Amino acid sequence: MHIEMGAWTAIVLAAGRGARMRSSRPKVLHTVAGVPMVCYAADAARVADANEVIVVTRPKDRSEVSLAVGEDADVVEQPDPLGTGHALTTALIAVSPASQHVLVINGDVPLVRRETVQALAALHERRKATATLLCCTMDAESVQQVGRLQRGARGKPIGVLEVVDAPMPRKGEVEVNVGVYAFDARWLRRALCEVKPRSNGEYYLTDLFPRAVADGKRIEAFVTQDGDEALSVNTRQDLARVEAAAQDRLRDAAMTNGATLVDPATVYLDATVQLGPDVTVHPNTTIRGNSKVERGASLGPNAQLLDSDVGPEARVGSAVVEDSVLGPLVHVGPFSHIRSGCVLEESAYVGSHVEIKASRICSGAHVGHFSYIGDAVVGAGANIGAGTVTCNFDGESKHETHIGEGAFIGSDSLLIAPVKVGAGALTGAGAVVNRDVPPGGKVVGVPARPLGTKNRRALVQKEEGVSLG
Repeated sequence: MHIEMGAWTAIVLAAGRGARMRSSRPKVLHTVAGVPMVCYAADAARVADANEVIVVTRPKDRSEVSLAVGEDADVVEQPDPLGTGHALTTALIAVSPASQHVLVINGDVPLVRRETVQALAALHERRKATATLLCCTMDAESVQQVGRLQRGARGKPIGVLEVVDAPMPRKGEVEVNVGVYAFDARWLRRALCEVKPRSNGEYYLTDLFPRAVADGKRIEAFVTQDGDEALSVNTRQDLARVEAAAQDRLRDAAMTNGATLVDPATVYLDATVQLGPDVTVHPNTTIRGNSKVERGASLGPNAQLLDSDVGPEARVGSAVVEDSVLGPLVHVGPFSHIRSGCVLEESAYVGSHVEIKASRICSGAHVGHFSYIGDAVVGAGANIGAGTVTCNFDGESKHETHIGEGAFIGSDSLLIAPVKVGAGALTGAGAVVNRDVPPGGKVVGVPARPLGTKNRRALVQKEEGVSLG
């Protein structure tokens, strides 16, 4: 499907007040599947190979909208809320004279597919149309209060009938206006000057279509078969409806790509999530942000994953994982919390009721249960007994704990950071370690002291029994 490179400018209309949302947040920044609505429109606009992407917003929302849509979009302000026609006029000032076509997308229709926008743009070019709009045939009983397409002789599109002009029919099928348009740029500049304000003082973009008819210009309509694309957001109820439709899309896509969702209706995904083949997601699991789950991994039930990578064949039970990296074959047990900044290397094991923060758990290390590991490095093959706490905060600053390879930390040990426990070292149950332990060293007591030779063997046996129990 060919679209002429550089011939297009895309405009996203994102200046609506969203009064019915009853929110202090701009309407277009409310999220659908974890992504601000305006980002969907800006992303769809980019598929037309637009030379420019312009986003129209209210002055008070400019900084937030700019941050959301990215640096490659030019954000312009509509100082006065005088309708979609006025917003388009405001944006047109920033359009390059070299642009031949203008693509316009409402910022509150997040389910419009990129492929649909591309097809509409291609139709507009192929038919050499002056104005083209996206519409969808729907049952009148389920339609929101939006404009609908008017057709004239031989079914040719001639305009958009707004709800203020005539009530929506109660029965039958109607062709609704979705809110995506393409215009000939030269004609648009002249025609916008001729659009008159309505009785409420607003300028309606859709009044361009009868203007085109009066000018004897060609109008085209691209009909999408996906009714979800026509869903716009004006209320919290609309937002919930759109979110449900977006989740269905994401679940279907995940399963099509080879993931198993045991109970799809209870799995929640963000649009930015990546699920590899043979991933299994159990019920009541939420995967959010820039999370990536690789081949053969398993999540849930009742898992929460945020901005994290999960390696091949890893297992995450009823746990929370945030902003962390889990390597291959890692195990995270129920009711554990892997907080921001953690790296769990291959085959690391975390049992139940464990909290880990800003730490590296090296390959094969074992943190069994009921422990807190913060600002620490746990060496490969080390064993952390139940109830171990790294005391990383002295009331003013955080300090690090280093546990060497193969070290054995007895149950209920307190490691007072900053402290190092050397490779192969051992701490007895209940030890309070406030000094470094050398490699191979063995300490017990409060505070911990080196263990006498004659008692070492008995202590090791006791510690192993307690830890493994």
